[in-house]
Amino acid sequence: MRFSEILTAAAVAALVAAPAASNPLSRILAKSGLTPQDTNIMREAEQTLLTAAQDGKRANWANPDSGAHGEVQVAGREGDCVLLQHQAFVKDEQTPKEVRRKFCPSEGKWLLSQ
Repeated sequence: MRFSEILTAAAVAALVAAPAASNPLSRILAKSGLTPQDTNIMREAEQTLLTAAQDGKRANWANPDSGAHGEVQVAGREGDCVLLQHQAFVKDEQTPKEVRRKFCPSEGKWLLSQ
């Protein structure tokens, strides 16, 4: 598993209410309703924002295969780090799953921070 896939899985874990420590990752992913393909599409939307991170800038994403869709927005900065706010909707649900992620530059790449 690539490092970026591990980071994406960690983000999905943050999208659900149950604490990660009490459930295996596979159960957390299953409960979120998001597919691995959804999280890959979400990550692509993040990358488009990180290349030119401007406060308030948004990127929409959608997976026609699963019916999931959402939006990610640059929510601000902390030093050199960029805060991204996600709203993700899984098929047939009205309430979004929300998560804020912080990315910091390291050796020319954006890495997920706490």
